[in-house]
Amino acid sequence: MTFQRIAAFWPLLALVPYALLQARFISRLRSAPSTLGSVPGSVKSWRRYVGRRALGSVFGAVFWTACVLASSGAIHLPRYSSEPVSGTLVTFVIDVSNSMLSDAGTGRRLDEAIAFARRLASASSGAALSLVAFRGSAVTLCPATRDGWAFEDALRWAGPSVTTAAGSDVGAAIDEAARPVTGGVTARVIVVLSDGNDTGSTARAAARRAADSGIVLAFVGFGNATRQPVFDFSGAAVLGVDGVIAETGLDDVSMGEWAAAARGTFVRADSSDAFSKVAAICGGASTRAGRRRDVRVETDASPALALVALAALGMAAALSWSPSARRPGVPAGPRGRFRRRRTVA
Repeated sequence: MTFQRIAAFWPLLALVPYALLQARFISRLRSAPSTLGSVPGSVKSWRRYVGRRALGSVFGAVFWTACVLASSGAIHLPRYSSEPVSGTLVTFVIDVSNSMLSDAGTGRRLDEAIAFARRLASASSGAALSLVAFRGSAVTLCPATRDGWAFEDALRWAGPSVTTAAGSDVGAAIDEAARPVTGGVTARVIVVLSDGNDTGSTARAAARRAADSGIVLAFVGFGNATRQPVFDFSGAAVLGVDGVIAETGLDDVSMGEWAAAARGTFVRADSSDAFSKVAAICGGASTRAGRRRDVRVETDASPALALVALAALGMAAALSWSPSARRPGVPAGPRGRFRRRRTVA
C-alpha cells in the first residue's frame, strides 16, 4: 500500500475523540432524571431514549468510517463477468539468473529450461506465445505472437545478459507476464521455468494475483537437491555475503508453495511425466477458445460505501430524535401530549 493510500485513512483517528465525547454525553444523559427530577413513568421512556442515542452514536461512527473509506478509493470489491474466449496465450517465464548457469547433471539448468520451452511451444499449436526472462528484474523478450520464428529468435536472447539487475525476482516476472493483453479475452497460461531460488519474496502473492485474474500457472523446477557452485556468464564465481562461493540447488518446496497459492501445478523437469503434464495444461487452455469464461474484476467500492454512509447518517439522525414528554394530568394520545387539562368551574 502506497504512502498516499495510508495517508487517506488518517481521518479515521477522529473517531477516538468522537467516541470519548459520545461516551461522556451518554453517561450524563443517564443521570438526567435523578438530577432534574422525573415524572412517574417517564424514567423508563428516558432510558429507551438514552439507548437510542447510544445506538445513534454507533451509526455516526459508521457514517464517518464509510465516508473516509469511500474518499480513499483504496477499497475494491470483486465482480465476476462472463466473456467469450477468443484465443489462447502461453507465456514462458524463464529464470536467467546466475544460479541457472549451474550444472543440473545433464547440462546447465538454463539450457534445459530453454529446451523445455522450445519443445512445449512446438506442441502448443494454435496458441499465441510470449516470453519473459528475469533476474533481479523482468524483461519481455517476445510479446504475444503467433510467429514461431519470432519466438525462437527471442529464446536465443534468454540469458543473464538481458538485464544487469542482480538476484532472481520471481514475483516481478509473474507480474510482468500477467499484464493485460489487448485483442479480446484469451485463455492464458503462464509457465514458470526456474530453480526456485527467489530473492524477491513476492512470488506467492504474485502467483495468487495472476490466478485470481483467470490465468492458469504451471511451475517447472530445474536442478536437483545437490547444491552446485554459482558462476556468472563470464565464468567468475559468485560470492555470498560471507565471501564464500554461493551454492544453490533446486528449491522445490518454494515452487510447490507458489503453485499451491495459484491453484496451479508444479513438476520437476527431471520427472518422466513433466512435459506431458504441462503440455496437457496448455492443450486444455487451447480447447477453451470459442467458449465463455468467468473473469474476476476488481471494482471501486466507493459508490457502495457512499450508500452505506448515507444510510448510517439517516439511522443516526432517526435514533437521535428527542423523546416526547408527557406532562402530569395530560391524557395519552397523539393530540393530548401537551394539552392542559381543562378545569370545570
